Amino acid sequence: GLGVGGIIGALIAKKIPMTDMPQLIAAFHSLVGMAAVLVAVAAFFSPDSFGIMTEAGIKPFSLFELSLGAAIGAITFSGSVIAFAKLNGNMSGAPIMLPGRHVINLALALATAALIGMLMKSGGSDPMLFWVLVGITFVLGFLLIIPIAGADMPVVISMLNSYSGWAAAALGFTLGNMALIITGALVGSSGAILSYIMCK
Repeated sequence: GLGVGGIIGALIAKKIPMTDMPQLIAAFHSLVGMAAVLVAVAAFFSPDSFGIMTEAGIKPFSLFELSLGAAIGAITFSGSVIAFAKLNGNMSGAPIMLPGRHVINLALALATAALIGMLMKSGGSDPMLFWVLVGITFVLGFLLIIPIAGADMPVVISMLNSYSGWAAAALGFTLGNMALIITGALVGSSGAILSYIMCK
């Protein structure tokens, strides 16, 4: 799978002009985000396969890890879709300013934190909480990127790259995969530093 994926990625990138590389990277980031969400879904609904199940339910810290991975992955996916659409000309590159957007984003972020807490307390017994969490963070990803102009998308892509790394690292803990934790942390931290430098 790794070899086939690498070959397909290389063949796609080879045929894309350099001027279209930013949107290609945004598209690839969306796939990483969706992969994180799907792994989190698999871990949530098949906890025995991941060794995170106890008699009382899914381990609270494992629920925190997979919920965080799913939330960051969902934001990465939907944000990357908007970044791709703006860079590719599928939607206007002009910022779309929603009224009260800061209040809405803050409310969604607080709801995300509350849902993660509720999931940890419930032991994963209520799947609806998990699906609401994923849905809210998908929406949050759209709302975070829509107000940003197309000219600033390279910074956004760098930021989304950082998000994808943190999502991978969070799920690395759930999977007990040290390679995923290390590489995710490297991508997350380097992406954050690069985003800061680009903003400066």
